[in-house]
Amino acid sequence: MSQLIQILKLRSTIIRNNIVFGFRDKIFKFSILFTLAFLFVIGDYIFFYRIISYLYILPLDVGELLITQLLSIIFLTFLSMLLFSNVITAISTMYLSSDLELLMSFPFRVSTVFISKFLQTAINSSWMILIFGLPIFIAYGVVYNANLSYYLLLIPVILPFIIIPSGIGILIIILLMRFFPAKKTYQVMTFLGLIFGAGLVMFFRFLKPEVLLGKNVSDDVIIQFVEGLKVPDYNFLPSTWAAKSIISSANGMIDSSFVYISYLFWAAILIFILTVILANKMYHTGWASAHESFTSAKRGREPFFYIMMERFLKRLFPIQKNLFMKDIKLFFRDTAQWSQLFMLGALVIIYVFNIRNLPLDSIFLKNFTSVLNLGLAGVVLSAIAVRFVFTAVSLEGKYFWTIYSSPIDFKKFLWEKFWMYFIPLIILAEMLVVISNLFLDADSYIMTISVVSIFLITAGLVGMGIGMGTIYPSFKYENIAEVAMSTGGILYMIMSFIFIGVIVILESRPVYVHFYKVFLFYNIGGIEVYICYALILLLSLLATFIPMSLGVKVMKEMEL
Repeated sequence: MSQLIQILKLRSTIIRNNIVFGFRDKIFKFSILFTLAFLFVIGDYIFFYRIISYLYILPLDVGELLITQLLSIIFLTFLSMLLFSNVITAISTMYLSSDLELLMSFPFRVSTVFISKFLQTAINSSWMILIFGLPIFIAYGVVYNANLSYYLLLIPVILPFIIIPSGIGILIIILLMRFFPAKKTYQVMTFLGLIFGAGLVMFFRFLKPEVLLGKNVSDDVIIQFVEGLKVPDYNFLPSTWAAKSIISSANGMIDSSFVYISYLFWAAILIFILTVILANKMYHTGWASAHESFTSAKRGREPFFYIMMERFLKRLFPIQKNLFMKDIKLFFRDTAQWSQLFMLGALVIIYVFNIRNLPLDSIFLKNFTSVLNLGLAGVVLSAIAVRFVFTAVSLEGKYFWTIYSSPIDFKKFLWEKFWMYFIPLIILAEMLVVISNLFLDADSYIMTISVVSIFLITAGLVGMGIGMGTIYPSFKYENIAEVAMSTGGILYMIMSFIFIGVIVILESRPVYVHFYKVFLFYNIGGIEVYICYALILLLSLLATFIPMSLGVKVMKEMEL
């Protein structure tokens, strides 16, 4: 126990120092993240308070049944998400973490190191669920006028509910890591987790939760929405115990609530003990094998896709061609990278679904929405770009010195990165805009200006992404997503939003002139229309070339 306390004290000191000194150095980043988290929590609370309060007033106990169903699906969803999250997090935290070599070299028992990593995994996997879930449970308590005991009992309900999927997920990983390579297991689990996440997002979006936001929402709409969430009620699931404990507590049935809490605690204790016993036998062996490298003398044939890409790029200079092929192969070899295309696909489907279901009746509203759609498409692209484009240079990682010390022109290196990401992004952007405008029945002028504008916006976003990613690189990371959430990444997002906003504002005058001519049959346009066009082109060129030039300059002055 004393060894575990020492490790936990060390971990708490590291966290405290990161918060204190990190907050001083990155106050801008923390302020933005805190504001976004606060707004999310408020919106989460209002949304579920509205649903639960609607259901609560339904007659004949219908509301009570539907609220029970709603809480059951919420807890079941949380249980599934926690399980997947723990499986993915456990690999990186318990087997690939950089501090494990140091901990394993200390005279600590393996079980002590394992328990400390167990707790770290559980915390890292569950904090997002807590942020999302607590406003729901508070809203439920407010609607039911629950007393203080309800809110106090949330802690003994949530704590074992988090431990159970953590234990199961870690148990699965211990078994897998004993027989399979760490990197391959991590990639497969990340891939499955992203597919699960994409499916979950699409499921909730297709339920059309926006129908609950109107002022005059009928009981039938609320009932239909909650019925769409209906899932089987299995009494042996921890999600069922947690839901029934919350419901019993809110209704003043404390004894019944304690029964379900005891189920949760006993299950959590048993799973934890079983996990520790298994870890004593397998954890160290799995960790040791995770750090061993195996090379295979047998080399298979190049995949057909790589062969086709090499033929497509054969007209380029050899250095440029090799850089392209390097980036393409690295992208598709890393499952954590290419598997996110599934989440991206879900995002595109949801975006088009939203446009398709907008209640627009008049031609004017459809054309006006087409113009606003340009800004929305730009925001979607900027979210994609900060994850893939901004991190492109940082993705070189600790091997960046090989690029830096090789006879490669830095300008060509960055422009290769530019074209690597510009081509797929422009295809995606044009598809978004064209398909959306077809759904909106936009006229030829709006379609043309949208296609041209999104081309310029994409070029600007990619140019800023590569350039600013070079100015604010981060070559030391455990997860590339950390780079996107860095101060440079947040600054890039802000600059992207400003750039998109200015483009849309400049387009407002030509579009206004067009609408006036189409609907009022009067031409009020003058030279200012062409000035707006010129400014849009100039701004896009500046957004593309200036960051790229600054990126080249920064690369030349880097000290590795």
